[in-house]
Amino acid sequence: MSTSSEKNDRQLSLNLIKDLKSDSKTEICSSLTLLKRDSKCQKQFVLDGGLLLLVQLFHSDSLKILDLLLSVLANMCLHTYVRIEFRSRNPASEVTNLLKNNKSQSIQCRACRLIGNLAECSWHARALCQAGVVRIITNVLKSSKTIRRVQITAVRAIRNIWSSTKSSREEILEVGTFREITTIFVLTNEKKEEKSNQELIHVCLKAMLAFVQSSDPRCGSQLQEGFKCIVDHSQKKNEMAIKCLYVLSQIAEYRPSLGTLGAVECIVSSITEDSKFLWELLGSLCLFCREAINRARVRSSTGLEVMLGILKRPEHDRYHPMLLHALAQFVYDDPSILKMIKNGLLDVLIMKLQEMTAESTGDDAERYVTKKRSASSPLSHRTETKFNRSEFGRYSLDYKQGDWSPGSARSMCSSPPSTPPLQSFFEDDTNKTDSSAEENYSPVCSDTECAENDEDDEVESTKSCSSIILESAAESNDFGDAFKMTTMRKQADIWTLSLLSRLSHSDEPVDKLADPAMIQPLIAYIRTTKNSRASRILARIIRNRAYLVTLLKQGFIFELQTMRGSEQYTRQLCALAETGCALGELASILLRGQETHKFIIAVSIPYLIQSKDSLRILLKTHDGLTLVFRVLADKRHCLHVNAIHAVCRLANALDIRPELVDRSQGEGVARIDYAKNLENHLKPAIVTFELDDGTTIDAYRYILCQKSEVFSAMLEGNFYESGKRRVHLKNTSKEGLDTLLLAVNGMPYNERNIESLLDAVLLADKFLMPDILESLIERSLLNINFQNISRTWHWARTNSCHELRLGCIKIFLTAKSTKSEKLDAFEDFSKSEHFSLFIDDVEQVLKTGLSCH
Repeated sequence: MSTSSEKNDRQLSLNLIKDLKSDSKTEICSSLTLLKRDSKCQKQFVLDGGLLLLVQLFHSDSLKILDLLLSVLANMCLHTYVRIEFRSRNPASEVTNLLKNNKSQSIQCRACRLIGNLAECSWHARALCQAGVVRIITNVLKSSKTIRRVQITAVRAIRNIWSSTKSSREEILEVGTFREITTIFVLTNEKKEEKSNQELIHVCLKAMLAFVQSSDPRCGSQLQEGFKCIVDHSQKKNEMAIKCLYVLSQIAEYRPSLGTLGAVECIVSSITEDSKFLWELLGSLCLFCREAINRARVRSSTGLEVMLGILKRPEHDRYHPMLLHALAQFVYDDPSILKMIKNGLLDVLIMKLQEMTAESTGDDAERYVTKKRSASSPLSHRTETKFNRSEFGRYSLDYKQGDWSPGSARSMCSSPPSTPPLQSFFEDDTNKTDSSAEENYSPVCSDTECAENDEDDEVESTKSCSSIILESAAESNDFGDAFKMTTMRKQADIWTLSLLSRLSHSDEPVDKLADPAMIQPLIAYIRTTKNSRASRILARIIRNRAYLVTLLKQGFIFELQTMRGSEQYTRQLCALAETGCALGELASILLRGQETHKFIIAVSIPYLIQSKDSLRILLKTHDGLTLVFRVLADKRHCLHVNAIHAVCRLANALDIRPELVDRSQGEGVARIDYAKNLENHLKPAIVTFELDDGTTIDAYRYILCQKSEVFSAMLEGNFYESGKRRVHLKNTSKEGLDTLLLAVNGMPYNERNIESLLDAVLLADKFLMPDILESLIERSLLNINFQNISRTWHWARTNSCHELRLGCIKIFLTAKSTKSEKLDAFEDFSKSEHFSLFIDDVEQVLKTGLSCH
């Protein structure tokens, strides 16, 4: 059931239609005025077919009727449903003819406003173009009699036509409409800052912003006269001017001219961390870094300092990729590099390396899934989408391959042979709306300006459906955001390494480049990612003579031992350390350096120096070896483990080796036919040896006599024990005698523990068994390993076997082993109460080695 209000609207609509059909101009004006004021009944009026009557009124000869008609239609056409309904009426030709033939400023103002509102619809925009409205509006703009209000509505109409239909653009460019808008913009800019002038400037800037997003170079040529004014308004923090400058800076051909007009200085001075235009300003500044001539301007202003300041702030990380990319453009510009270093470039690179390492240590499964999805996603075709202007907005294509940016070919700040395309950086905040997407203002003509209308309650504005938005390349879905962030992170990684690579190539030493604050994050990144470029950067730092002492003082040589490819790095470091100048610096530190540095250098020397003469001078003459052994004896010292490996390296460098053992001997002892040897033996065949602890061991009498002159005299001579079945042996261990008897009888004894073998060696020597002694010594030496070497050394010390004792030291120092085996063996020595004697033995062996050369 219809409500009372709907019935009233219907009745009012019918009355209006009836009055509009009247021949009375007064009734028509009254009806139009009522329709204009009562917006509620406009929808019912359209449903009742009233638009046809309004279109017919275009032929009226009354200026007041035409003025009211245009005002009503302009208000109504702000609504989409009215524009759609108007398609069947097609008012394009009527409003175009009216604008062409009627010279009234009020009529022209309202006609242009109606055209602008109709042009919000692409269908009407095409119809208006076909009716010739572009040339007519251009002529209106050219006229010196055109007032401000007409200019505002005309510029807006052209902008909406340009934005709504691409078919209009060729004609707009051909007739030079942009040039006329630019002229109006420049002339208005020179006048007083009145409200109407400021409004016109704002409308012109919005139009220019729409125009320059086209890739057509004719847009720039027609707008170039206004570049200076755009820069001036950007300096005044004008939002539209800043947006326009941002878009213009994306076109490589315009940047040199803009730079000459002071755009770089304007942008740098306008950047503040709390600016709501920070993205556009930083984006513009980064784009200006792509030509040598503008890079010089960035350097001479505080542009480099500003960019580095933003890079130091983690809360601005969404700007970091494009800023790093911009700074990477200065890699061939030595003065800029020096200025960046002075203003904290290394601090930025350190922070980025730490972030890169942290990101690379993420969950492996998650990275695998991300990689798999990326490979199957259309987004993986980055080459196809990077410069897709229809989707992402107009990004700089820059100059063609082989072109040079302005600047001398010999200049320190000249561009590379070709400028690579701009990376498609974009904002993280995908919900941010551009200020150019504000409500699309529909200008009106006031009483003062028109003087032909008594009403001033025009509908002011409504939201535009074709507002200019600088689109970012962000995707709307979660995966698109994730892919975008991954791409940006990879780009930031690339430019970080580019800048660091440039610093590592520098012939002059870069302050703090070899400090632990830089080296440690770089090493961590290499370990995490195994990035070959980062490895080459580290190698260049190592090869630079200027960084040698700095690296050594921080214990860098020890860090290298834990890295993949440490041999190559160590070889490069050793080549520098062996030079005369480096040896002098090492000696100076050992003699006059800080205590901490003395210890680090002393322990580092065996890792670095292979020359025996140099080792003797540094370690013996300058007392470096004493420092090494002070560290070796102190288990709590931070260099203790490194000192263990250092003395082992030193022993190998000095060619210290234990006596060689012929492993081919002693493996196959001839078995003896005991029965045959005992056939003619008259005395008891078995003799029982009784030991000090009361245990007994049986042995073949004849075999012992045959192998040993001592046993032969004892058991078969004129001694007391001769002929007895039971003989007492003093100071003899059961394990040693067992092992000796096994060797005498030709039985295998390889698996006996080292103490048994060594006791058997003593017994073989005691009982004059030269053949057996040689075999036991050989087997004992072969059985010494890192599990029993400390026990062997202790046995040799207890039994005063000095040569075996030193032999154990040499084996410990030079035998091949894993690092853990070496450390475990040293730990076994350190647990003993005789650890200090062990240290003394090691020192004796090494000092002897140093003295021999």
